[in-house]
Amino acid sequence: MYRVTSFVASLLIIVGCCATQSDITSPDGRATLHFEITEAGEAAYALAYDGEEVVPLSRLGLTTTEADFTEGLTLTSLETSTQSETWRPVWGEYAEIQNNYNALTATLTDAEGREIVVEMRLFDDGLGLRYTLLGQGTAAITSERTEFVMGDDYLAHWIAGSDDDAEFDYVHTPLSQINAETMAESAGRVRGLIDCGVSTPVAMKSLATGNHLAIHEAALWHYPGMILAWDRANNRFTSLLAGDAEVKSEVTLPFSTPWRTIIVGDRAGALVESNMVLNLNEPCKLEDTSWIKPMKYVGVWWEMHLKVSTWDCDGAYPHCATTENVKRYIDFAAENGFGGVLVEGWNVGWGRGERFDYTQPYPDFDIEELVRYAAARNVTIIGHHETYANVENYEAQMAEAYEYYAQHGIHNVKTGYVGTIAGRKHYDRTMVDHYNSTVVLGAEHKLCIDIHEPIHPTGISRTYPNLMSAEGMRGQEWQAWNSGNSLDHNPTLPFTRNIAGPMDFTPGIFDLRYHNTINKAAATEDGRVNADYRYDFFVNTTLAHQLAQYVVFYSPIQMVADLPDNYRQRPDALQFIVRVPVDWADTRCLDAEIGDYVVTARKDKHSEDWYVGGITDGEARTVEVSLDFLDRNREYEATLYRDGDKAGWDTYPTDYAIERRTVTSRDTLKVHMAPGGGFALQLQAY
Repeated sequence: MYRVTSFVASLLIIVGCCATQSDITSPDGRATLHFEITEAGEAAYALAYDGEEVVPLSRLGLTTTEADFTEGLTLTSLETSTQSETWRPVWGEYAEIQNNYNALTATLTDAEGREIVVEMRLFDDGLGLRYTLLGQGTAAITSERTEFVMGDDYLAHWIAGSDDDAEFDYVHTPLSQINAETMAESAGRVRGLIDCGVSTPVAMKSLATGNHLAIHEAALWHYPGMILAWDRANNRFTSLLAGDAEVKSEVTLPFSTPWRTIIVGDRAGALVESNMVLNLNEPCKLEDTSWIKPMKYVGVWWEMHLKVSTWDCDGAYPHCATTENVKRYIDFAAENGFGGVLVEGWNVGWGRGERFDYTQPYPDFDIEELVRYAAARNVTIIGHHETYANVENYEAQMAEAYEYYAQHGIHNVKTGYVGTIAGRKHYDRTMVDHYNSTVVLGAEHKLCIDIHEPIHPTGISRTYPNLMSAEGMRGQEWQAWNSGNSLDHNPTLPFTRNIAGPMDFTPGIFDLRYHNTINKAAATEDGRVNADYRYDFFVNTTLAHQLAQYVVFYSPIQMVADLPDNYRQRPDALQFIVRVPVDWADTRCLDAEIGDYVVTARKDKHSEDWYVGGITDGEARTVEVSLDFLDRNREYEATLYRDGDKAGWDTYPTDYAIERRTVTSRDTLKVHMAPGGGFALQLQAY
């Protein structure tokens, strides 16, 4: 990651006794930040966008065991500054990222002379703010009061607030309808739920102006994750810090909290295109990043969810991670140019109540032979470390386990934390430290990390780009052992979970009606669902929708999640997955309505080709895709993978058509998406 250009200017103002407020605007002038000290000595801010007060005056502050920085404060100085720089990520949605903002930094003093700093950065796409506790020694933070008063009864897209889970259904309601009943509708279970709260990122739309905003956090280090408590009477969210302990975080001074972020824009796509969460993180700390490789990968994974095999060597089904079976996946990856093979169930400890041993393979898994076999075919093994929430056992073995992978030439690991963690919450300070330690220690061993059951991402992949992806939402696996995800789930994710950072959704399922003898017998010969038979499990999309996920959902590592035999039955559709990149030079959200549909275009970082993906909810839609983002001086071969004329998620989900034609930037394509459907488009430059 390299800085291309940079410019910083600042002005320090010593505040007189009558100065209690200040305003700044964003570089493009569309956003305005107001900051003031109220008569009660409370720090407060307001945010306006295009003249709409999207966040009216909202209070700021935090408390420690020794100090209360929520009232009785005096403003002692203000510093304004301007930053303009361009930097290049190791991987990402853009080849270059603009980091331009105007900033306001306020130093505040309480009655005892203790100081706290409130730093605010106003970008064209929103606001980031954080606190810095000054002094020496340590401080024990007990609470934080960052308010987000809402300018209206916005339409919100949210999941239930929890400090222990995020794999919930999205709910789409006005803010006034966030209550216990709708929270239960989202969660479906109660582990770690916060009374009348929502998890971040939460996205909203102003019905009066069409402006959109999303609240989240950035640069989460040495601090609990944030949940938002909802106060209907005052139409406001207030930050809550995860965990049950009275002291939420003991920190070494001086200490800066994570940033609280509000992304704003005049359309839904502005949330997708924002880089503010990344920009609020520190630059890359790794001198050598050549070992970090974006890739598509296959996995010994989906077959266990389908009960074709199992993780345990002595389970009720055949063992998945045998040397012979893994070689089958390596061969398939090599045939199609996929970079890796994820192997779950390889190590001792599955299924018998044992502690996992992260350096002891099962007897039928020859790790040395498989690493050699994969390397000879230009494929890498992706290791797996499930903990079953026994974090202490994992922490005791991490250094040895990472060195074990390094010695075998393995540079990628997927971690997992299924279950309730004894004495901890998934998002409290102790677990934030743990997740981050896997990334830092992984970097020391040249190991890329993909975390499942994680804290939500907060952009630290800018600082440590070996944090490649994370789960943190209801992913595709829910389609295998549950009633599946709701039809509006996928068109919501790009504007909520995915704006936090890359997500390992595991796309690309081709066998959408599966998989046992009973289910196959219940379908007619042409694959149409038998209306008189209730399927236990099926994927609630069409095949074209699955292809589109590789463009619509962002991650620098994308799984090719289905079984190799299912792909071999549809080699023409597989070609889109073979060709689609995972590392991008540019990203445009062309058209969207959160929870309904989204159309996204991305440019390959290593060619002049573009790719477009579109997905819809349960409603059929026809979209017009203007190609005006293409180079005006080129022609392109367009290959369109669309829903077939009979397609529908609950009728003929595998009905698709492939069309080709020559196009230019002057063309507009009209594409029909079936219920639960979508399309994928490759635009190959001549």
